[in-house]
Amino acid sequence: MDRRAWGELEEKFSECDLLFYQAGADPHEADYLGGYLSSEQLRARDEAVFAYARRSGKPIAWNLAGGYQSPLREVIELHLATLGECLKVFEGL
Repeated sequence: MDRRAWGELEEKFSECDLLFYQAGADPHEADYLGGYLSSEQLRARDEAVFAYARRSGKPIAWNLAGGYQSPLREVIELHLATLGECLKVFEGL
């Protein structure tokens, strides 16, 4: 997503008091039910969402979802990457 489109999306959420984020792994390119984002693109998506929450001061409730790759370890790695982006943004890890 380009910066202009992301800015428009942020503007739509500017009046929200709470953000709900379902961090799905099914859009990953190796997922046979999704399949269009690379691992780096998923990380960038997660970082952008968490950074917006932090920057805007909005509380965020999020969950891990989806992921239909085999072996299951591949899905777990994607979910761990989402957790890593959250910790990086909010905890500086």
